[in-house]
Amino acid sequence: MERLLWLLVAMLNFGLSSGRIVKVPSGPLYRVLGSSVDIPCSVSEYQGPAEQNFDWTVLRGDRSVKIDSTWEPNFFDPEYKEKVTRREITVQRLSNNSTQLHFTSVTFQDEGQYTCETPSTDENSAGNYDAQVYLKVIPDGLTVTLGKSRSIKSRNYTEGESLELQCIATTTSTIHTHVAITWRLKSEESGTMMDILSLTAKGKLKSGDQYKDRYESGDVRMSIEESGVYKLLIDRLRPEDQGTYLCVAEEWVMEDVATWKNILEKNTDIASIKVRSLAEALAVSTFSGNLTLNKESNLNLSCLVTGVEDLAVVEVGWYFSSSLPTNAQSQSSLVYMDRTAVVNNSNSVTLSKISSNEYRLRVQQVDETDSGYYYCTASVWIRGSSGTWKKAAEKTSNSVPVSVSFLDSSYSVKMNLIKGAHSFGDSAVMECQVVDVQNLGSSGMESPRLTVSWYFKPEKNGSDWVNIPLASMNEELILTVDNEYKERAEKGELIFTKSQLNTFRFQIQQALISDKGEYFCKVSAWVKHRDDSRMKSKTVASDPVIMSWQTQVPSLNIKATGEKPVSTRGNTFEMTCSVSSKHVTVSRYSVVIAMKEPTSPDANDIKTLISLSRDSVVQLETWDTKDRSEDVILEKVSDNEFRFRLFRTQFADEGMYYCMVQAWIPDTNGGWLKSAANSSNTVSIAFKTAAPWFNVTLESDKHHVLQGETVQINCVIDLLEISKNTDVFYEVEWLASEQLYLNTSLLVSIDQKSVVTHAKGNMTTSISAERISEHEFCLRIHCAEKRDAKFYYCAVTPWIKSEIGDWQKMSQQTSDPLAVRVNISVLDSFKMPLIYGITSTLIVGILACAIGWCTSQCCCREEKRGTRRENRKLIQMEMD
Repeated sequence: MERLLWLLVAMLNFGLSSGRIVKVPSGPLYRVLGSSVDIPCSVSEYQGPAEQNFDWTVLRGDRSVKIDSTWEPNFFDPEYKEKVTRREITVQRLSNNSTQLHFTSVTFQDEGQYTCETPSTDENSAGNYDAQVYLKVIPDGLTVTLGKSRSIKSRNYTEGESLELQCIATTTSTIHTHVAITWRLKSEESGTMMDILSLTAKGKLKSGDQYKDRYESGDVRMSIEESGVYKLLIDRLRPEDQGTYLCVAEEWVMEDVATWKNILEKNTDIASIKVRSLAEALAVSTFSGNLTLNKESNLNLSCLVTGVEDLAVVEVGWYFSSSLPTNAQSQSSLVYMDRTAVVNNSNSVTLSKISSNEYRLRVQQVDETDSGYYYCTASVWIRGSSGTWKKAAEKTSNSVPVSVSFLDSSYSVKMNLIKGAHSFGDSAVMECQVVDVQNLGSSGMESPRLTVSWYFKPEKNGSDWVNIPLASMNEELILTVDNEYKERAEKGELIFTKSQLNTFRFQIQQALISDKGEYFCKVSAWVKHRDDSRMKSKTVASDPVIMSWQTQVPSLNIKATGEKPVSTRGNTFEMTCSVSSKHVTVSRYSVVIAMKEPTSPDANDIKTLISLSRDSVVQLETWDTKDRSEDVILEKVSDNEFRFRLFRTQFADEGMYYCMVQAWIPDTNGGWLKSAANSSNTVSIAFKTAAPWFNVTLESDKHHVLQGETVQINCVIDLLEISKNTDVFYEVEWLASEQLYLNTSLLVSIDQKSVVTHAKGNMTTSISAERISEHEFCLRIHCAEKRDAKFYYCAVTPWIKSEIGDWQKMSQQTSDPLAVRVNISVLDSFKMPLIYGITSTLIVGILACAIGWCTSQCCCREEKRGTRRENRKLIQMEMD
């Protein structure tokens, strides 16, 4: 039976197998004399053990000569014994089913047809058991040289220069081979090797990863010429291009119809290149030493830029500093030539290129402002691979101290009152003029810039007054008006102008009483440095001029009359304001009605109710009662008379009322100017029945409650003074806050009709509110929790029925806070843990009893069964 099963398995394996396959390269194999050669051989689709053996033979004439085997140690024929023993020829196993025949250094005698054979381990013969390949040994005809020079060249370059290297690679092979060339760079610092540019066996150029962009832009190229000459061309060298350049030549041959095989590789060092950066090569210098010049002579300085000739584009700039410069970039530029040779020359400062590396600065007719330090900077720009310009280096020369002799200048300042004001409201014009000018500016040079400052000294009024600055001008001719006069200048009442080169003008459109006094000006001369900064060289003040006139002070007299005095709430209050004036030519007034509450201790604590502008525009001021916006009226009865009405008077309206009037005169610019102002006498509103006076207090029988209890807080209203016949209703609001007097929030409210409204969003668990008596309200917090521990307030607003029958809302009054604390009882804290503990103990006990009962029942049954079996055995033994 076992033999039959073995036979079936063998037949199945034979049916599934397509036969043994032994495979070697199709060949022929071309290898160079003296090179190492490997001929691979593999077997597949075989039966038997996984590890297969291989025998190698070579055909010599008509006979097969044994070389080596993986199975038999002495498989070789005598003529190969020495080579196999010295391991010049070996069979190397690569895996269980593959091996290779290895030649350490192939010779012409090794040429021939080689056979790889695998001894059969199959049950049945199928497929092939050997394969042949022909090995062709060709002479070494590949040469790589530097060209004419036989020694490596060491060269020094500067960043931006071009590099050209030459390599000659030829072959004398009689078979069809291709020569591939690769240019490589070996870094001197790291010793790493990287490919620059390659010519492959298929005749295509391929750049190294680090040279891809430069190859695509054309900065890295390879020139292929006749007679095997290969040139490497690199434009715009970089510091990272330094190192040893190698030329690597490879000889390739076609195998297996479409596969190219590298059969030989040689290389040679071509040149050792060092690249100096432009920053190292660049040198910038100028005259060394001090220069002393006379005024109005010319200054000439040369900037020498060396080390980068014909390698890059240079930008040159000249700078000036009044003090010894510490940072070139912080100074101002005198003149600059960009990389396109465009120069921003001025009339007095020029820059010119007089040779390939010399740039000359010329300053014409220098004066004392040109004294300082001069230096030049040079920036070197190179074009990148993408065509964009990049700054490669920048250096600054030494500073040259230059001194120019100083010639003092002089001038005088005269103040003229062109037109004086003779009365209030008149216009005035004053001029500040620079005269007797000497040496302010030289021929061909910019004259100093003149600026003015205006000052005013008011008329003495029993004490000495100091000079007040009106306006001043800085070196940039920007005028700044003093804060006291800024509003008048913005309205055009004060005008500052420069009428001529040396003349400044000040105009007052409408003079005020406060404008009387002395006026004078100060003129400063500012000279300009070459760095465009300004320096104040001189300041001269003028003599003062006086502007004054006989004073006629405008005044207003305002009388307030109560046309309809009120003593009962709800009636209408009417007050008339009459205006009379002196020394005021005016056609318009503005009126404001103000009120002072009788209970206010501060005399300056007033409340403005309504106003009437000079254009008769009515505007509510601090009258912010929404439901009484139409209860106040202010109207103009005539040019000098105004009427104020207050309807539906209330307790809150009690106080003293009066008028505040301002007189306005037109100015020359079409605007208006305030000339006088005054206030009237007061007219009071006082009711026979005084406003109710009451207190609000909070009461509670418990300030400290336990969690879950109910808190009751009473709001008690204590009426101290109120008529017995007065009808009163109350609005009550209950408020709470977590911090005393901070961030109070509404809980619930009761209006004057006893309607209860709960606030939206309050966090109190359960609250209720009710009116429990005529002057007492109650708030209840049910099932109090820890979050209900807060400060509670009660706010009361009375509504009182007036004598004419309408209801009027009074001022709100808030109680002092009442603090409520919520504690957790000791019993409650242990209640739930005790219940949970007892319950869990009972459940565990019941389960333990049930398990014990079930176990006892099972054990008893087993014992009974065992006893019956023993009895049967005893009875059977007795019967036997």
